[in-house]
Amino acid sequence: MISILGIPLDENSSFLRGPAKAPQLIMEAFYSDASNMFAENGIDCGDQSKFTNLGDLQLPSGNSAMNLIQKTVEKQLDQDQMVLSLGGDHSITFPIIQAYAQKYNNLNILHFDAHPDLYDNFDNNPYSHASPFARIMENNLVDRLVQVGIRTLNTHQKSQAERFGVEIIEMIDFNPEAVFTFDGPVYISI
Repeated sequence: MISILGIPLDENSSFLRGPAKAPQLIMEAFYSDASNMFAENGIDCGDQSKFTNLGDLQLPSGNSAMNLIQKTVEKQLDQDQMVLSLGGDHSITFPIIQAYAQKYNNLNILHFDAHPDLYDNFDNNPYSHASPFARIMENNLVDRLVQVGIRTLNTHQKSQAERFGVEIIEMIDFNPEAVFTFDGPVYISI
């Protein structure tokens, strides 16, 4: 079973606010009468026997929000639920992975994004939306991080990637026929 969890957090965004609105808007589009819920292979994506919509977390501010995210995901994983998280800014990835790393050994991340989010500290915030993968790697929460589609790899983040052994496939080098193989479970971050 899949639990869909809205995590409307954007207090760690550096410039504009707005990612906190995404979970609600995604679910409104999902349930819209304008949507066709059938996939190309005939699977009914709207079959509610396959998932539980947990709604949006009511988040406090600061570190309390990160702790609540981690504990909520842990609870779902303890019930053998897979969690589809709808953010919010990318800072939510760190507490989510903290929960997954407790449940799964040899965890890997396949991350699709234009930005590597490997800053050690962005705008004096080590938990910035631009830093979650640095926190994940320095805490040894995953065996492997593969980032695909990166197009903004600056000197600092390149150094961080080398430091942590992150595998980066920049957009300019992307092969749409590439096959990724992993030993162990894979968390996908988009």
